[in-house]
Amino acid sequence: MLVALILAVGIAGTVVGLKSHESNAQFVLAQQALAPVGASALDALILTTSDPRPGYGGPNARARDARCGSPSHGALGNPWTCVVRYPRPPSVRYRVIVHADRSISGSGQPEGRPLGQALTVSGCCVETP
Repeated sequence: MLVALILAVGIAGTVVGLKSHESNAQFVLAQQALAPVGASALDALILTTSDPRPGYGGPNARARDARCGSPSHGALGNPWTCVVRYPRPPSVRYRVIVHADRSISGSGQPEGRPLGQALTVSGCCVETP
């Protein structure tokens, strides 16, 4: 009976320990040994986005140019600053976060013409080199 109790507690502890690591982005990043995110790979993903400004959308509203940079030397490079040129000016400056699963999310404003609400950008996934 005592051995069964010790075994049950050990199994339960293992399950709880493994579950606690499933949602920890830093743990996932360390375990996957992700290759660093490159600016050109993030540029390419941002180019797949369409203009999020109200009234600027439509079938021909895809980004024309994107330039991303980061002062960070970490694997994910967070936070990134991306300036995106859409068919209609002005360009939009985003603050972008690359998540451990290499998806992105960010928010920003048009350069020189801020809006009342933040524009958002998201996507999946930044390619590995």
